[in-house]
Amino acid sequence: MNTIIEKLCLYYKEFSQESIAGLGEIYHHETVFEDPIGKKIEGLNHLKRHFSQMMSNVTYCRFEITEVVSDDSQGFISWTMKFAHPKLNNHQEIMVLGVSQVKFSDRITYQRDYFDLGSMFYEHVPILKKVISMLKKRLAA
Repeated sequence: MNTIIEKLCLYYKEFSQESIAGLGEIYHHETVFEDPIGKKIEGLNHLKRHFSQMMSNVTYCRFEITEVVSDDSQGFISWTMKFAHPKLNNHQEIMVLGVSQVKFSDRITYQRDYFDLGSMFYEHVPILKKVISMLKKRLAA
């Protein structure tokens, strides 16, 4: 496994507000980050601010890396994110499966995360949870 991929995997195992300061060891200063929320973050400082805002209300966030496939310049990382948020799922743990595509040289220059936004947020908001449940039942029939 590539060294920068190893560093990235170790970094996300205990993702926290405090760990954000260390992003420069992994991400290039001109990195680009995209996720299903619809944000395209350009630059290390913007990425730090984005992660800091995301983590501001989260009780904890951990990633379990389940598979890594990489070569000398890019890789795909499968993961399970576990987090708790006081306003979601009665503050109980939420698990989200995802994959990150990364491109790198000596540091990560590009990352795009793929995950089901519904399983992360929508299905844990009471009124939306009922609507999504009804839709899933109709689609399954």
